[in-house]
Order: sequence, then structure tokens, then C-alpha cells
Amino acid sequence: MLPGPAEATHEPAADPRLDAGVCAVAMAAGDAEAIIAKCGAVIDNDKMARADRVHALMARGRVFARRGLNERALADYSVALALDPAQADAFNSRGEIFLRKGDKPRALADFGAALKLDPRHAAARENYRALARELERIGAQMPLKNKVRNP
Repeated sequence: MLPGPAEATHEPAADPRLDAGVCAVAMAAGDAEAIIAKCGAVIDNDKMARADRVHALMARGRVFARRGLNERALADYSVALALDPAQADAFNSRGEIFLRKGDKPRALADFGAALKLDPRHAAARENYRALARELERIGAQMPLKNKVRNP
């Protein structure tokens, strides 16, 4: 006897842990708490597609950065870059965190890496220019400070 509609073979349901859509919904809503929770589940699931994990890491990193949780944001951006080193946004965002922490050489390197990947990345270009000007100004002032200290 062939199975009728009520007896039809049942396809296994999709694994709910593999649904990156919940993270995307949280991102679209701008719900920081949901981004941390829902995107965190995507990030922690190594069966999730790499691109989905990268997007989730970037979203959660932005939330952490806005909250001043620099180390956590830095960790998320670094993992995103380990998964996909072609992410200009991740380099720029990580550079901004390094700059906040006072690590100007690493910030400049990350802004430069973002520009190498995407020469038209407006935020990275502005960050790079501003930091390069500041470092140039600091460097130009160093001989003057040494003369004042050692007359």
C-alpha cells in the first residue's frame, strides 16, 4: 500500500541551529541584545556557512564597539578576518578599535590593508589619511621637543 497524504514520508526539518536568518533579522531590526544572542549562536556553530559567520561576527563586533567593549569587538573582527581575510570592512573596523586603544601603528596597518582590498573604501581612506597626518605632525614635532629638553 502506498502512503497517502497523511502517511507521506516526512523530510527531516532543517536544523534550526543552522538558520542564519535569525541573526539577519536581529541586524535589520538593530536590536543589539538580539544581535549578541542570535548572531552569537551563528558564530558558535562551526557548521554554519563561513560567510554567515563572518556577517554575524561583524554585526556583533559593531555592537561591542558601540558599547566600548573594545577587546570583544577586536576579537570578533580578528576572527572574521581569520575566516575571510578579504574583508575590507573588518580591517577598517579593527583599525578603529586599535586607534581607540592608542595602537596607532596597528591601526594604520589595518586601514592600509582595507584600502589595499578596496581602494574606494571611504571610511578606511579617511581614517588612513587622518592618522597619517597625525603621525606626520607628531614626527615633525619630535626634533623640536628634543631641542627644548637638551639645550
